[in-house]
Amino acid sequence: MGGTGIPRLNELTYVETAALAVEAGKTFEEIRLAIVDRAARHAQENDSIGAYEAGKWERLRANKQKYVNNTVDVLKELMRLGWMERHVLPSTKRSAWAHSDATFTLTSAGREWTALMNRRPLDGFNALAGALIETHPQFEGFLRVVGARPDSVSSHFTIPLMRPEESARRDDAGYLADFAAHTVERVHEEDLGWSASPEAIGEALRTYVERAVRRAETRPPKESGKPTAPTPGLSRKRLSALCEEAAVRLAFTAAGCPMDYISHELLRRWTRFLGLANFSYYTPGPPALRLWATAEVTGRGASTEFARRVGARERTATMEALPRIWYAEDGPAAQEIYRPVWRIRAATCWERRISDTEFDAALTAAVRGEMPRLGFQIHLDEASHVRAPASTKPLVLPTRPGRPRIYHVMRVYDVDTREGVATP
Repeated sequence: MGGTGIPRLNELTYVETAALAVEAGKTFEEIRLAIVDRAARHAQENDSIGAYEAGKWERLRANKQKYVNNTVDVLKELMRLGWMERHVLPSTKRSAWAHSDATFTLTSAGREWTALMNRRPLDGFNALAGALIETHPQFEGFLRVVGARPDSVSSHFTIPLMRPEESARRDDAGYLADFAAHTVERVHEEDLGWSASPEAIGEALRTYVERAVRRAETRPPKESGKPTAPTPGLSRKRLSALCEEAAVRLAFTAAGCPMDYISHELLRRWTRFLGLANFSYYTPGPPALRLWATAEVTGRGASTEFARRVGARERTATMEALPRIWYAEDGPAAQEIYRPVWRIRAATCWERRISDTEFDAALTAAVRGEMPRLGFQIHLDEASHVRAPASTKPLVLPTRPGRPRIYHVMRVYDVDTREGVATP
């Protein structure tokens, strides 16, 4: 069963949704609808700017070719995990109509897992994580690389990046050379959790970018039959993104866990959801994508054990470190009274090696007065003077009437000031 690549599942909750639907005897089309509904709930729960559009999700439900691939991928994963009996699935979204009435059967192990999910969801997702470790070597490799496994050699994994404006050269080759030189310098000067020779770094970055450009230039016409427009020169933003993809692939390969960029994106998303690892582009220091373990994970399969850095003691220690981290925040925000919550969260989680969820829980307890002896106070504000990047999220706290309030900035100040705490 091992050796398979990472399935293209944006959310691990799709596994739960599909397994429960299979157990209930639902057809392929009904499982597709359940996956769409789960994705819609996720979008609504994470909408902090009012962008959720119910009509969009109704259109996705009505179009029987949408989310077919997601449904096929999650059913394949259930079979890989040994939780669903083998069954033929649609080979393309256009052929889904021929399988719309198909039903599926869970194995005894699959039924045991759904029963566990119904009783104790945390234990159910722990069991899923153990099964993923046993089934997918890349999943275990990712945990090892970021510092979560007993044989990890570092507590973190850092991939140096470079802001587009840091290169004064306007041509693509010049920018690529500057990015490679920057990476070589960082590898030489810092403990990144991986290493490679200057020659290997230059070759890996150049080869990846050149191949991506050639693929774009030879991309076939769209299914509509309309000819594609001539491929323009790479924008600096696109070239920077390709360099990041190349650097990620290089770093994981150098660390002994080769994987493509999409697999890495999925794994960092999964492990954040499971409370096993975290990542950020906005921790203090030179530009980089930093990933770190938020738990110790031992064993595999049913014998997997998890020791997450969570709980009252961790939250108290996190808040005790907050003033120092808040005052150390540099850049333009340091000249303001308030700092962006997402920057303070990134810096604190990186230092404490904790998850975003644990930071938010600690901050929530502090502003509600559940940590009265901290020696400082916190003021949260809903004003958004700094736009949060796409990979971050604002702080969302429920209020007493039950409606959530969204906070973008925060201030830390001494207890002897007269300003009061904004308490949800």
